[in-house]
Amino acid sequence: METNNTHAAPAPPGIFTTLIAGFDAITKHIALILFPVGLDLIIWLAPHLRLKSLIEAWMASVLPSVSDLPEFAEMAETAQTLYTLMAERFNLLITLRSYPVGIPSLIASNLPLEIPVGEPTLVDVSSLGLAFLLAGLFTLAGLIVGALYFSMVGKAAIYDEVRPMKALMQWPRTGGQVILLAFVWLGLLIGISIPVSCGISLFALVGLPIGPLAVLVFGSLLLWIAFPLLFSPHGIFINQNAAWASIRRSLQITRMTLPNTATFFLAVMLLSQGLDMLWRIPPEDSWLTLIGVLGHAFVATGLLSASFIYYNQADQWLKSLEKKS
Repeated sequence: METNNTHAAPAPPGIFTTLIAGFDAITKHIALILFPVGLDLIIWLAPHLRLKSLIEAWMASVLPSVSDLPEFAEMAETAQTLYTLMAERFNLLITLRSYPVGIPSLIASNLPLEIPVGEPTLVDVSSLGLAFLLAGLFTLAGLIVGALYFSMVGKAAIYDEVRPMKALMQWPRTGGQVILLAFVWLGLLIGISIPVSCGISLFALVGLPIGPLAVLVFGSLLLWIAFPLLFSPHGIFINQNAAWASIRRSLQITRMTLPNTATFFLAVMLLSQGLDMLWRIPPEDSWLTLIGVLGHAFVATGLLSASFIYYNQADQWLKSLEKKS
């Protein structure tokens, strides 16, 4: 009995205690919510960079020929509705909200067309090359500033301190690893998209309904591949790992703590998406939306803090198992 107790492994991290600890850490370092608040204000109030002429030109050249084919008629009609909405609301500034490391944003998912001080300044980007250049630059800026945000939130969560100068000193290294990690995620996304697109085209040619099926297949594959990688940024900031080492550690942690980790991310998703419905209640042209922006910034930063605490505890738990094996 004594030998069994000696070799007993500690319990994996608790979900609710981790969530509470994450919000407690951000309450002590509330200034960290200025990152998401600032991003939301930029996307909401700065001039909106639209792609209206490019989207309308694409619709005029492609959709009529596609809609003439009976097997693609329904898809063409749905695409026309979607792209018409995008032409009106899409703002290129939302690419500042980068993945997998970036600053969370409420406004990026809303795509508001109105602002409290009247009509926003609308700038139409009519060059495809310029649109790609701006999107790339904005994404790069989002990754770099997002690396600083993640670093400071991680320090607040694990060490209960925010040292901007230390975060700035580590910034070049962490920023480079974050950019490498983003390319890995992009490669996986492209790797999923190509076979799914081929499958969708095949189903359409044989006359099968493809709308709900496409969403289900693509979403399932994306979730199946992305789930073990959700912790891939955390090792870069907590353990100063390289991108590949952080990916491997994320795979190990999710495999060894699968039920706990799945429940943790489900709780995070329910809290985030459920409260986002509340933050979106005020109309987009009302200053009351600022309440939603502040609420979203606090919740998103608190959940990110909790994820760092969960990762750190799971990592320590896994290390204790590795030592005893």
